[in-house]
Amino acid sequence: MDLTTLDTIRIAIGTAILLYVAYCLLNQKVWLRGPIGLTSKTFAWGPREENESIFMLHVIFGCLFGAFLVVAPFLF
Repeated sequence: MDLTTLDTIRIAIGTAILLYVAYCLLNQKVWLRGPIGLTSKTFAWGPREENESIFMLHVIFGCLFGAFLVVAPFLF
């Protein structure tokens, strides 16, 4: 099996996403925009308690997408 450059990049990006999710889980924080919303230019780490739904979305979809990027080159 030959891994192309694109496959290697996908694996690296998937690993980075999984590392972000692991960091979020270990520190119980999530990276988000400021309190103003989508137009906010303020970015900061927010605690899990105040941002429970965003935290769970990051963890669930981050795990699924990151794992897919890492495993897909070996399956197809």
